[in-house]
Amino acid sequence: MVKDYVIGIDIGGTNFRIGLVSAEGELEHFQKKSSSILSEGNAAENLLTQINKYIDECNTRGRVKAVTIGIPSIVSKDKKTVYSTPNLDGFDNIDLATPLQTALNIPVFIDRDVNFLLLNDIKQCRLDVNSTILGFYIGTGFGNAVYIDGKFHTGKNGVAGELGHIPLNGITERCTCGNIGCAEVICSGKHLEELAKNCFPGTEIANIFAEHADDKRIRDFVEDLAIPIATEVNILDPDTIIVAGGVVIMKGFPKELLVNAVRERTRKPYPSQNLEILFTEHTQYSGVLGGAGFAYQRLNAV
Repeated sequence: MVKDYVIGIDIGGTNFRIGLVSAEGELEHFQKKSSSILSEGNAAENLLTQINKYIDECNTRGRVKAVTIGIPSIVSKDKKTVYSTPNLDGFDNIDLATPLQTALNIPVFIDRDVNFLLLNDIKQCRLDVNSTILGFYIGTGFGNAVYIDGKFHTGKNGVAGELGHIPLNGITERCTCGNIGCAEVICSGKHLEELAKNCFPGTEIANIFAEHADDKRIRDFVEDLAIPIATEVNILDPDTIIVAGGVVIMKGFPKELLVNAVRERTRKPYPSQNLEILFTEHTQYSGVLGGAGFAYQRLNAV
């Protein structure tokens, strides 16, 4: 039997991932390339070239029902325009969806990459989709997704959930977004790399927690991560929060310290007392699968 597919695309600051996903959630022909192939010249045209090349390589012309694209950016309310992508050149203030949809003649769904990661986590953890679920993704930056009663909270302009860019008192450095004092300045993998370089020059970044978890500077870093997390928990009183990302899965990361710091900073007795905190680990495929799942939801709703 001939299968139909959705193409899931996960664009990061470093890697471009693409795969075919069936209606049963099976992933085929997964590929990972450097994101630099998209950044030189016109990003939308480059992306279209990659999609067409991939469809032809997989011999699925006419059998792709939609394309979904997760990108580390703030995206417009109508999910067509990419506003600002600090860690990826060429993806600022461009209508990405319209030219792709016109050229491919199929639906193209675009959203923040963390939203698709949270969708995949919700599915894998078998969480109640009608509850309030928050995702905190600590990698190069500090990503956040807010899922309430079966849908993402996007806000007036579609850019809600930029938790990494709330201002923190006492932070004077300028963030990659252009503002001064964003949480991401100290709550991110980028800051951890600077900390490792300046304070522990003899330690590989991959071993920073394993070798220095008891050092006050590392403990302060982990406890600082709790500040934006606890802030949003106190505002939204979620059923479940998910904590993930490249920093969190590093060897020796002190999860208990982070959990305790979050609970110490959340309101008593609730939401602190019965807050469910889950740690998940992502694979290279998580964003592709999460995005494809979103596309199938939208296609089935039509």
